[in-house]
Amino acid sequence: MPPNTIVSAEIEDDAASAVEQRVLEWCCSHEGASVAEKREAAKLIMEGFMQAYGDKAAEFAPQG
Repeated sequence: MPPNTIVSAEIEDDAASAVEQRVLEWCCSHEGASVAEKREAAKLIMEGFMQAYGDKAAEFAPQG
């Protein structure tokens, strides 16, 4: 597997784990939240991570 593919997979795995952890933390700290509130929180959390990890992934794009 090419190095960029490995790095890309690692970034993807890290991002997925981080999003999952953050969403679960939010849900635990907002036990009374409705499904709609949880969905909106998850979307906002994912948007934040997409920006952060998108920037990180962009660092490797020129190397491909």
